[in-house]
Amino acid sequence: MKALVLDRANTFRYEERPIPQCLPGQLLVRMEAVCICGSDLHAIRGDQPLFSFPRVIGHEAAGRVAEVGEGVRGFSVGEQVCLMPCIPCGTCRACQRGRTNACARLNLYGVHQDGGLQEYLAAPAQNWLKTDRPAPAQEIAMLEPLTIGAHAAAKLELAPGDRVLVTGAGPIGISCALNAQTYGARVLLSDTNPGRRAFAAERFRLLALDPLDEHFTEQTAQFTENSLFDAVIDTTAAKASMEQTWRWIGQGGKIVFVGICGGTLELDGLRFHLKEPSLFVTRNSTRPDYERVMNFWRLGAFIPRQFITHQAAFDDAGQTLAAWTRPEAGVFKGVVLF
Repeated sequence: MKALVLDRANTFRYEERPIPQCLPGQLLVRMEAVCICGSDLHAIRGDQPLFSFPRVIGHEAAGRVAEVGEGVRGFSVGEQVCLMPCIPCGTCRACQRGRTNACARLNLYGVHQDGGLQEYLAAPAQNWLKTDRPAPAQEIAMLEPLTIGAHAAAKLELAPGDRVLVTGAGPIGISCALNAQTYGARVLLSDTNPGRRAFAAERFRLLALDPLDEHFTEQTAQFTENSLFDAVIDTTAAKASMEQTWRWIGQGGKIVFVGICGGTLELDGLRFHLKEPSLFVTRNSTRPDYERVMNFWRLGAFIPRQFITHQAAFDDAGQTLAAWTRPEAGVFKGVVLF
């Protein structure tokens, strides 16, 4: 089989490998689609801090079961599955409490172990989720980023009518916005990129404003009926944005940081304290997040294909993916098809 190996920044090569053996407890899956995450683009550029070369990237992956390992129940050859990429240790305190996404020794397919950009992937059955409806493979691969939004929204304990600001209108920001809406929340997106604001409005009917606009404060006041937000979800990973989130929440509001900021964050300690906010940081997602997303996908609340703007054939991906990292490529969400 062929595997696409990221050798170093912006440098891919195809490597011929034997098809992995399907061990007891595993599924061998023939890959059909891999969506490219923002963290993948950082890895390609060489600035993903959790990543090491060489590596087969791809953690947003879907395919069909090619072989069922000994002892595995509930799966059959030919069924469509999506990858749940977290590999928890199962023994640390977080794992024992059910917080497997925050495992002290967490690994991920496509980051710490080779991921989906190869023709076959063998992984434990617990890392695969069977879909209960036939669908294009790229839609199934898109379920993983939707679970990131589900995990963030779940932290907020939202109620109908709650007002939520999501900063950053990229794929994860829109995922967070759509998931917040499933609780009946009213959602406003902010992004400095006019193309992303237009994309959010046209494809998802989401209200998206420019936070640098001189009228932004007035616009948010109109949205919140001269109040502040009940919650803010920051997906920008930008220090300046994250440090200002508390200003947009009302008393007792909630903040979720989804993006990873590598530097030091500073807050106005007194004014932050006086609001008695709740601050959460999210990492990856869990099986209940997948189950929730699958349910709303089944109901038609999520249409994953709306995210995808670009696609590449696996045989051409070695050249295409490096080009997708450049802003002028205009890629909102790309997918590699096998």
